[in-house]
Amino acid sequence: MEIEFSPQAYHYDYEYLRSRIYHLGKELNKHLSGRCYITDMELEKVTFEFINTELFKCRVRPIYMPIHAYEAYVMALFFEIPMPLAELIKVSSEDTPTYIGKAIMKKLESQNVPTKIRKQFDRERFIADVRDFFVNVKGCKLD
Repeated sequence: MEIEFSPQAYHYDYEYLRSRIYHLGKELNKHLSGRCYITDMELEKVTFEFINTELFKCRVRPIYMPIHAYEAYVMALFFEIPMPLAELIKVSSEDTPTYIGKAIMKKLESQNVPTKIRKQFDRERFIADVRDFFVNVKGCKLD
């Protein structure tokens, strides 16, 4: 399963923010590589979309849907993470993992996955592994 961080709602003027977010996503993807959180179904991608809430609204619930990738369709789970640009640009590069980790954990712990995959998705283990990455690998204080 692939983890992707998608900061699509941020303008090209803030490329340094986008690159910090992408880099952190690649590190999380590497940390979680080889782990399986779902049985009896295909879930090839979990995407965390960072939404600039100054311009857009976040969906209330995560969505599970097929997406077109590399000439094939893969099933993906999308979590929209609210991240106002005015707050994000104030965060130093050293504090970016903590800021993003807190936002992701808040969203993961407060929302259930869609009904279609709820019984097969090991949500608790996924949350624990993501928390482990931010706390033990990146040294963040999430509480």
